[in-house]
Amino acid sequence: MIVLIPINFTSGDDKYTASGLDKLSLSNISQSNVTRLNAHFVMGLLTIGLFHWLIIYEFQSFVTIRQSYLLSDSHKNSIMARTLLVFDVPPYLQDKTILRDLFQVVPGGVRNIWLVYNFEKIDHEVEKARNALMYLEMSQMLILTRYYRSTWLKSNVDTDKFLSQADTKFYPPIYCTSIRIPQIDRCIRLKFPGWLRAFAFQKRVSMSTWALEMLAKCQVTIDEELSNMANDNLTRHNKVFIEFEDQKGACIAHQTLLSQSQGCLDKTLIEVHPDDIIWRNISRIDGIACKFEKYLVTLIFVTVVILYVVPVSLIGLVSQIPLLTKLMPFLNWIYQLPEEARETISGFLPSILLTVLTEMVVMLFRFLSYFKGKATGSEIEMDLQRWYFAFLFVQQFLVVTISSSVTVICRQIIDQPTSIPVLLATNLPKSATFFFQYICLRAFALCGNSFLRIKQLVLINTWYKWVDITPRQKFTRLTTLPKIKWGTTFAVYSIYACIGISYSIISPLISIFIIFFLNLSILYYKYALKYVFSHINCSETMGRLYPSALLHLYVGIYCLECCLIGVFFVSKDSRGSHPLRYQGFIMTWVLFFTIFANTLIYNRYIPYFSNLPILSDKMYRIDKKCETSATSTKIDTNHDVLFLHPAFKYEAPKVWLPKDPNGFTDLQLGQLQSKMTTLVGQTDGAYASLGRLLSLKVVVSDAPPDYK
Repeated sequence: MIVLIPINFTSGDDKYTASGLDKLSLSNISQSNVTRLNAHFVMGLLTIGLFHWLIIYEFQSFVTIRQSYLLSDSHKNSIMARTLLVFDVPPYLQDKTILRDLFQVVPGGVRNIWLVYNFEKIDHEVEKARNALMYLEMSQMLILTRYYRSTWLKSNVDTDKFLSQADTKFYPPIYCTSIRIPQIDRCIRLKFPGWLRAFAFQKRVSMSTWALEMLAKCQVTIDEELSNMANDNLTRHNKVFIEFEDQKGACIAHQTLLSQSQGCLDKTLIEVHPDDIIWRNISRIDGIACKFEKYLVTLIFVTVVILYVVPVSLIGLVSQIPLLTKLMPFLNWIYQLPEEARETISGFLPSILLTVLTEMVVMLFRFLSYFKGKATGSEIEMDLQRWYFAFLFVQQFLVVTISSSVTVICRQIIDQPTSIPVLLATNLPKSATFFFQYICLRAFALCGNSFLRIKQLVLINTWYKWVDITPRQKFTRLTTLPKIKWGTTFAVYSIYACIGISYSIISPLISIFIIFFLNLSILYYKYALKYVFSHINCSETMGRLYPSALLHLYVGIYCLECCLIGVFFVSKDSRGSHPLRYQGFIMTWVLFFTIFANTLIYNRYIPYFSNLPILSDKMYRIDKKCETSATSTKIDTNHDVLFLHPAFKYEAPKVWLPKDPNGFTDLQLGQLQSKMTTLVGQTDGAYASLGRLLSLKVVVSDAPPDYK
């Protein structure tokens, strides 16, 4: 900025001078001052050299920090560090004794083995039981509310009589039998809202009676399935979790080929969090149908990336009000607005629309990623990082930068691939002002949405007060903290960094906007990671998202180099000659050097991204921060059932109602236990009282009785 901005600002002449912020960019250099581009050439070389030094420094730092954490006592003794998820286990090996003998060759041997049993039936029953418990507690809270409203209207209320007559009727939800589709190896579970029963002229039933009957019925089936699992009578899937005695044994098994037979024990995952497992994908056989589904989703991703060019291109029309009103005459009312308002619309509305379209793609990509067959959420985050970055690069950089028709661009690139530098040199400088506005908008959005959290503030004071009726619902709302989806987060900041790198020589002023936005983001995340977001990250990748984000920055360097190559070759002086063609040739060789350096750095560091050194040939400093962050993956649960499906860990429910001044909830629990003797109830940890507008105010002070 210090060198290039003064040069750009003073490089116009009487024949040509750029306007606005373009005076500070390469666009302001006239033909009479074209030799001043030598400064851009030198600054470009310095930028590329500094970039590679920083990349190597960051990779080396990453390797040191990652290995320090993985080799720290707090982590290497954790269950995650010692457990391996093994895929494609044939039926003759799906036996704990055989597997234990088979893996004795691994140093240290095996400590524990969890087979993956068929969980569809028990999972469905557990889901229905939990819904029944919710309806049971909700019915009791509605009765409690009506009781206190009656006591407010009448001085004396016969409590026993009120309790015997009080009832809440509703249409129970409609549960359908699970439908298995063998062709795609998926099980579809359907549930319809209860109000559909009204169309069949069915009568409402007692909510509490239905819930108690459903709990008893589900408990019988759940006990049967648990007994079948204990007697080893359930179908097994071809995946298995193996816990080794130490971390080295797990790493050795993970980094070696486990079977002489092809397609057998051919894939392993390490560092798997039990709560991060996608069980529906674990239960599938990786056959032709699964592979077809995965490639189909990949094809959809590619299609979305390409076809989204159309709506993103149309966004550019918003900034051209005369063209927009000509195409859509009903928008002529825009001309009735003041000129300042029209300029604001043409300036910021495209950025707002681009942000909305981008958020829609995030939701679509996350939904489709489930169908790619990934076994864990961390795998999904790493896959999403690549695809979302590709989408952002195409839509928020290339399409916005290149103002020509998409078909013309594709035809030009196919007919003459060497025209890419000229294409970038022609269009990149023109888009600098748009990115100034876009980055400002993103900074304002970060401040308004993330810092103020207006959406959460409004929901907590309005909607949540009405939908959270029971103490359990209120406790869940209070203790469920938001979690950062790091895959898409890294991709967003990678694309901003690429934009900053690409324009660092062409329009150096963008560095101010990028530095401001990134510093604002750092300030926000330092606060949010401590006070807003959950400290437990089930989809922890152990840092593997960061090197991918660093490698994505090469896209910005390639764009910068290609643009400078085009600028040097197409720039003419006042006599019509090309005085910078030698600089163009040198920059072309620099591009080849960058490709070579990219490949060399990737091949050198890629083994360190996923593997752990077995030989302790270097003592790593255990940083205090690593020790602290190790608690983020701490797992507190019964070790014997750790890697079983959550439905197999189900325990009989305990009804949780709040204490009240008249002791009415104690009578309610007594009535419920008389109807279902196995039911356990509790009123500790919550208190209810009649609030304003005859509403029941519930204050939660402790966890539910069955909370883990």
